[in-house]
Amino acid sequence: MAVSAICIAMLGACANNGGGKNAGEPSGTSGPSSPSSPASSQAAPSKEAPITLTIVNSGGGTPNFPTGDPFWENNPVAKQIEEKLNIKLKWDVYSGVGKDKLNVVLASGEYPDLIMLSDPTRVIADKIAIPLNDLIEQYGPDLKKKYGSALNMLKQSDGNIYHLTNSYLPEGATPPGYGYSLQVRTDIYEALGSPKLETSDDVYNYLKQVKEKYPKTSDGQTMYPLSGFNRNWGSPYFGMIAMAGSPADSKVYVGADDSIKFWPKAPWAKDVLMFYNKLYREGLIDPEAFTQDYATWQKSKLYPARVAAHIGGWNQTYDVLKTYTEANMPNAEKMYFQNFVFKFPNGDKPAVFSVSKKGIGALIITDKAKHPEAAMKLLNYLATEEGNFMAMNGPQGIQWDMVDGKPTLVKSYLDRWLAGEKQVNIEKETGMGHYARLVGSDLGKTSWGTYWILKDDPIATNDTRAQQRDKELSPYWYDATTLGDLMVGADTDTMAKQQAVDKRLYENAYSVILAKSEAESAAEFDKYVKELDAAGAVEVEEYMTKMHKQYVQQLAGK
Repeated sequence: MAVSAICIAMLGACANNGGGKNAGEPSGTSGPSSPSSPASSQAAPSKEAPITLTIVNSGGGTPNFPTGDPFWENNPVAKQIEEKLNIKLKWDVYSGVGKDKLNVVLASGEYPDLIMLSDPTRVIADKIAIPLNDLIEQYGPDLKKKYGSALNMLKQSDGNIYHLTNSYLPEGATPPGYGYSLQVRTDIYEALGSPKLETSDDVYNYLKQVKEKYPKTSDGQTMYPLSGFNRNWGSPYFGMIAMAGSPADSKVYVGADDSIKFWPKAPWAKDVLMFYNKLYREGLIDPEAFTQDYATWQKSKLYPARVAAHIGGWNQTYDVLKTYTEANMPNAEKMYFQNFVFKFPNGDKPAVFSVSKKGIGALIITDKAKHPEAAMKLLNYLATEEGNFMAMNGPQGIQWDMVDGKPTLVKSYLDRWLAGEKQVNIEKETGMGHYARLVGSDLGKTSWGTYWILKDDPIATNDTRAQQRDKELSPYWYDATTLGDLMVGADTDTMAKQQAVDKRLYENAYSVILAKSEAESAAEFDKYVKELDAAGAVEVEEYMTKMHKQYVQQLAGK
């Protein structure tokens, strides 16, 4: 589910964001950047003919502007980069299954200077991607600072860095308020006195009040104190393990000694599943929460306003207010969902949102590049605060300007965003978002305290609901850098065991949740853990622990 993850994972698409000070201020050969003017110049414009770099985007997703559209070379961001760096990009953009076309191009031997792709393994092995270490040292001081220790994670076994990423977590940045949470409908919550929802006991007592006071909807349908749906491996109890401290989308528990265990072996795991069982036995949870799919849940439960609370991704209920308003439901303006993070008595700090210092995707400079130093200067500029903000939003003076020393949306554009105008229209006018896909990141906040993508900033748009979400969820993120790719290099037998454990991890948990008594639930939990070990959990955990510890060392530069 990591919707959120949603989001962040898509070549610079779904804007997500949190806060870091001075992350990416220009330095070294790039020249200084004034916090009061992100559009300040890094280098004097050159009168020489610009250096043209060829680039292909094969990393996935169909762009709004196909290859050949004048947008790519004439948009305001492209023009400003040419003015500042005397560099132009000539784009080729693959739609559909871009990797298939890329394979053909690579085989021909006629490929561009820069390639954006999902997996760099082949181009590194075939020596198409050149080492970047010296280029970074000489031409990438800001990029080096922005990535920080994450550059260590990009090193191959020979010690060289062959690719860069986007959507990385800048050094020192704080991620935004996204992720899993308990969401409660505001009108019901306020009618019950807005009680504190800080622990699992608080949540239990609240759901009991909901059942007592709101057994039916206004049109006589059953109201569910807590509801959910079955999607991916772990909904709807996915969010529960995040509240207890297991990284929300990893299925594992990290012990104090950096050992990796499957989450049912965490000291709080039994409490989590038996808590769900208690809700099920007392009728506090929708009995179809474990079987209905997302579309069915929306249509039959969420849209008819039969859901008082839900645990899952924040965005799964965020837009439903529009449905309630258009249906002219009584008190519709108060029927939006608020976000809460609660803790289990024996649980660890909740881990509701994963980000990665390492980033996602890949960008390489190829062995065909005649001007690799110019390519690195461009990537370095896009890693500065000035360059990254400009690429994310377009140049100053179009949709944003500086007001009292802070980037601020121009009112006409703010009105258009709030009215729901299609983003493609504003992209065409501003160039926002496209160069940001190279090595940019929209995670963290700028030194001005804004989101990197200004139209998603809840302060800039006065979105009080999003402000509440950010305040509640932002303290509960975790860095997924060392928890990804834990099965890389595993042999066939270990991989088979991992798949067998994964299947049981999901399916067998329901016997614990749906047990008819507390004693039966406890017995089913013990059986559940034994079945995981019988499927090979211990061997898989040993391998994942080895890889995790290796990544920890690598991140530290050892």
